[in-house]
Amino acid sequence: MGMNVNVVDLGAHQKRLQVEIPAEEVRQELEKKYREIGKSVRIRGFRPGKIPRSILKSYYGKSIEKEVSSSFIQDTFPKALRDTDLKPLIEADVDEMKFAEDGSFTYSAVVDVRPSFRVEGYKGLEIARPPVRVTEEQLEAELESLRQRHAQIRAVEADRPVREGDVILVDFTPWVDGKAFKKGETKDYMMEVGKNALHPDFDRHLLGHLPGESFSFELDYPEDAPTKEIAGKRVQFDVTVRELKEKVLPELNDEFAQEAGSFDSLEALKQELRGRLEKREEEKSRSEVRKQILDRLVQIVEFDLSDRVVEREVDHLIGLLQRQFEAQRLKIDTTRFNTPEIREEYRPQAVRNIRWRLICEQIARQEDIELTEQEIEELYAEVARMIRVDVETVKSQYADSVVVEQARENRIQDKVFECIESQAVFLDPPQEAPGPQQE
Repeated sequence: MGMNVNVVDLGAHQKRLQVEIPAEEVRQELEKKYREIGKSVRIRGFRPGKIPRSILKSYYGKSIEKEVSSSFIQDTFPKALRDTDLKPLIEADVDEMKFAEDGSFTYSAVVDVRPSFRVEGYKGLEIARPPVRVTEEQLEAELESLRQRHAQIRAVEADRPVREGDVILVDFTPWVDGKAFKKGETKDYMMEVGKNALHPDFDRHLLGHLPGESFSFELDYPEDAPTKEIAGKRVQFDVTVRELKEKVLPELNDEFAQEAGSFDSLEALKQELRGRLEKREEEKSRSEVRKQILDRLVQIVEFDLSDRVVEREVDHLIGLLQRQFEAQRLKIDTTRFNTPEIREEYRPQAVRNIRWRLICEQIARQEDIELTEQEIEELYAEVARMIRVDVETVKSQYADSVVVEQARENRIQDKVFECIESQAVFLDPPQEAPGPQQE
């Protein structure tokens, strides 16, 4: 399709792309649409296919022009960007569409373009790498967590009161402003005393009470409590302890190791847990190193961003937050997250995200970092597993999708980090000052 393209400079970061479709092509496309609609529509007093163009235009002119203009923009805009070598940072806003008196169709779009800059100072960065160290305390905590997961719950034979760590069955009714709060009334609620799952002070009021006993106590809720009916109020709870059970933890021995994971011995289980902890510590160390790299480069590499680009990233971040709440099926009006105050809070993170993305892409260009054929195949296989289709379907139907593009961007980012890390100067982290017992 023929077209005339012009670029108007709006500043360092924005261009106006002006596109004109010649009159002859516009005429042909309009004629085609009018012929198609003339064959299918029925207008009283005219035979199908014999309706004058002027009558069709009076009835359907606006909708036909809208359809034709959308088709022209969809077909020509990507080519116009390629021809002018404009690389938009965000989806451009198309405006000023019109069918001119000479028969041509024109439209324009404001394009936020990638700033031109070069990254310096990323080679030989001095980075403090946290040591990878697994302590005996960490190993013991992991073993204890495993014991808790394999604990057995059994009824308490003796007539004794509730203790920390017991598992109890309770009924409770909250009272707010002198009325029973039916929404919070609960029967046969099973809880582990000491977990404080309901309220930071709820569990301590249960200690010392016997099964079958009923009692009451009051709790204060903060202004920002999730349940609006009790936010900022004092709530009375009428509670009955129905049943009392206790957790029985298994002994740490070879038998437990076999039950917990088919290990030959307790020592083999400890070695497995130590290995997992080491991998976890390695990941934490790597994450800290990469955070330092990101922080340093975002700080030292200078370029400006347009407000439109930043606002679009703020939209993205707030959208992620809204989807998180919706996925948890929480009854919260997520539109209230999109306020001027919250948008302002998200602005620094939005700027940081965009700056790092552009810096990372620029380093990849400077270092000729690309994905190999094998890495691309692995990427397709990873996406196929994630969306549960075969690899060929990903290649044919999802190659240009957001999910594939995001996976590709993440792989490139990993390779950029590895490139910087391979040339970094790693320093020992600063030593903590000795305490009184260490001196």
